Amino acid sequence: MIAAMTRLLMLIFTASLAENAVFGRALVTRRMLFLKKREEVLTFSAVITLMMAVTGLIGYFLDRFLFYPYGISIYLRSAAYVVLLGAEYLILTVVLSKKSSRWYQIVKSILLLASYNVAVLGTVLYCSYHRYGLPERFCYFIGTGLGVMLALELIEVGSQNIAMSKVPRAFRGLPILLIYIGILSLALYGLLGHPLIG
Repeated sequence: MIAAMTRLLMLIFTASLAENAVFGRALVTRRMLFLKKREEVLTFSAVITLMMAVTGLIGYFLDRFLFYPYGISIYLRSAAYVVLLGAEYLILTVVLSKKSSRWYQIVKSILLLASYNVAVLGTVLYCSYHRYGLPERFCYFIGTGLGVMLALELIEVGSQNIAMSKVPRAFRGLPILLIYIGILSLALYGLLGHPLIG
């Protein structure tokens, strides 16, 4: 029991830091880099985590009862997950616009970006490819959601510090931000402790 709990906690830690969806796998869009307000970052991270959890839960049952037994390839699974994400987005949009129009107005601009984000699809495919069980998938989705939130917070703090610095004209804006993200990616990549090949 303790070993299983430790494994699940390590899976959350690994998904959020060592295999960070933004820094480790470069699953980022230009719009994600410019989320300015903390509320936007938290809302975006929450919606991404929700989309991963719902897609992953449905995907687990699809994998277990349809994809794995019939030997369906990862390519067809990825197409099925894209269709599933589209259906989830439409259902979520209709339900939120009818039931909670105030919250929908807050989330509307972020919902599309978070629903069709490659971090969601990439994480679901990663768990499907490695044949994770339901508890492992759930922990991995929570860890990835926390990792996205951490990455976006670090990008926001970095953007604020860069804005107060004297940056050469050629590097202002997106170029210096990408250099900053590259340095953070290398720092987090060092957590894995890869051996030298020789």
